[in-house]
Amino acid sequence: MNYWLHRIGHLQNVSYPLLEKGYLSIGFSDFCYEDFYTNVAEKQDWDYMENDFNEVWGFIPRQRYNLWRFLAEMSKGDYVIVPSWGTFSVFELCENQPLMISDKNIELPNEDWNGKKILKNETTGLLKLESENEDLDLGFVWKVKVVCKDISRSDYADAALTSRMKIRSTNANITDLEDSITKAIISFKNKKPINLKADLLDNSVNIWNNTILTELNPDKYEKLVRWYFKKIGASESYIPPKNSIDKVGDVDVIATFENLRTIINVQVKFYQGETSDWAINQINDFAKSKETISDGYHRQYWVISSSDSFSEKSYNLAKENNILLIDGKQFVKMLLHVGLDSLESFEE
Repeated sequence: MNYWLHRIGHLQNVSYPLLEKGYLSIGFSDFCYEDFYTNVAEKQDWDYMENDFNEVWGFIPRQRYNLWRFLAEMSKGDYVIVPSWGTFSVFELCENQPLMISDKNIELPNEDWNGKKILKNETTGLLKLESENEDLDLGFVWKVKVVCKDISRSDYADAALTSRMKIRSTNANITDLEDSITKAIISFKNKKPINLKADLLDNSVNIWNNTILTELNPDKYEKLVRWYFKKIGASESYIPPKNSIDKVGDVDVIATFENLRTIINVQVKFYQGETSDWAINQINDFAKSKETISDGYHRQYWVISSSDSFSEKSYNLAKENNILLIDGKQFVKMLLHVGLDSLESFEE
């Protein structure tokens, strides 16, 4: 499967209505006859095409490459990006081969943009407009179906795709931009335009996460969690004493939001891999020890782990006990939202 760019800059008043009918067109009507079609579209004979151009036009033009790509290189199942004014559309090539415009099976649009009827010259097989004598310079079409239509360039095309859509050539193979095109299609279908902040976050997460795992230790990770709550507005955020005699369960950071009358109790785990249900049992035991307290505060219980994920048992246990689980990459995103300005102070 290949990806193509095909620009409609020729006879737009007819070419776009044809596209609405499911036909992607190109010019070169002088070569709309069986021998040329057979040798170029079916046999992919480059030498025949060059010789024919020389015979018919008296020279070999550079734009022959556009016709060659259209007839000999594009194939069924390929995607074609058609740029328009501030938008672009994606079409899939449907038939095994392109068609000559004279093909009797082509369903023509009724009229062009100006309301003139589109007719077929019974003698030449080419198209013409009502009340006009000259045939239209449209020679070949591909049957296409819509994949996505009228995608905003500014919202969904990344830098590479945007740049490529500015080329002056009628068409080009842009298969090297498959990732950009696929991303644009998926984002458009999900109604999620390019978001600089979100993209920067996504691209930064792995770097941050790896740095945290390499540079910190369990104590420093707890301090980082404590710092996070201070930065988001906790009136108090502290690490309680370890190994208290009357301690039930375990909590590593306690953050109080006085204005919200809310206390967040956090079990912090620093290691790689998968977090087991042991961490959830620890915070759950601690939560149960606080059930009888009636001081007007709402208490939440979290587990923040530097690991990649939690075990299935952990997720189930957390759901049963209303415990929030946050893995390493999720916590990195939370840190990135807070910002970098005062990160140097997290150990104080």
